[in-house]
Amino acid sequence: MAGVSAQEMVDLYIEAEKAVLLAKEMGFKDRKTVMVELRDITANREKWERRLAQEQRRGRPGHSMATFD
Repeated sequence: MAGVSAQEMVDLYIEAEKAVLLAKEMGFKDRKTVMVELRDITANREKWERRLAQEQRRGRPGHSMATFD
């Protein structure tokens, strides 16, 4: 989504999960969530959490290097 950060998406999906778990209706992208959609909401939150983690890792080396003298 253009203009929305990965962190914002993670936060939105967490709120959607909370609303479903508390048996509340919550609108998201012109849709209302229901209990059966919890699996989908959780899967999408996990996807955005992975994307956020990738963004946070950019520019950092994947492994540490040690030198022994």
